[in-house]
This record gives sequence, C-alpha cells and structure tokens, in this order.
Amino acid sequence: MTEDAHRISDLLPHLGYQVSADEASLRLAYVLGSPNHAVFVAEAHRELVGLCLLAGVRHIASAGYAEVMELVVHSGHQGQGVGRSLLQQAEAWAVSQGYGRVRLRSGVQREEAHQFYERLGYSRSRASYAFERTLAAIQPPEPTWVGAHRLPPWPTSASES
Repeated sequence: MTEDAHRISDLLPHLGYQVSADEASLRLAYVLGSPNHAVFVAEAHRELVGLCLLAGVRHIASAGYAEVMELVVHSGHQGQGVGRSLLQQAEAWAVSQGYGRVRLRSGVQREEAHQFYERLGYSRSRASYAFERTLAAIQPPEPTWVGAHRLPPWPTSASES
C-alpha cells in the first residue's frame, strides 16, 4: 500500500491538493476498510493517471446517493477518456450498492470540469453553500441516544487547514 500511497500523493496536485505519502497511506487504509467507500484508479504505462473516490450516503428522508468525493486525472492524460471511464466505474458501483443517483461537487471556478460533467449527463442540481467547522479543539460529547455507533477517528495531520 505504501507504493500506492506515493503514487496517489504524486497525482493529487493535479487536483490542487498537496498530501504527503504518509497521510495518503493512512487515509487510503481507512477508505479501503470501509464498505461505504470505493476507490477506482486508471493507469497508463504503469503510471497512475486517474483516481475516483466515492462514498455512499444514506439518508432517512431520502434514498441517499453515491457521492464522488475526489476525481482527478493527470493533466497530461485529460481528454483521453480517463475521467469518463472512472465515472462509469463509479456509476456501476453506485448501482451495485443500491443507489439510484450519483452526486458530485465542483468548485465554481472549475468551468471546464462543469462542462465535462454536463457532457456526461450530469446536471447542475442547485446552488448551495458549504459550511465547515474545524473540530481539532472540540471534545466530542458521549452519545446519549440508543444505537449510537462511533467510527474510528479519521486520520488527520496538523498541516491541514
């Protein structure tokens, strides 16, 4: 898995993220151990050129969906069908898990990516804000409801913001 983590770490800057191989290794182990996640990769000439990470999202109020959490294609391999192939694999996984839709989010500045998704049949569903709170200094309360289940902590580093 260490070699995979190095290859992923080298690929992520093409999406605009810097992640060390050690951090990538910890996070990869977590998602590979989760039945609610799937990771698909694309290789060309033994080089990692694409990656797609999905997460299944279940709801009580709706049937839920599979969400593409990360989709990255090496800039030297864009326009060659790599992203399309990864999304097709993602959609097949979603169907196999009982999801009727796939969702993804894309930064407002990524207009070329938006056009790519629309060419593949994705539509802009609605504008919304993403709200976020850093929890490093907050002690989680003990669950007090019946049937609470706590997952193991997600690996993080001090270098993230």
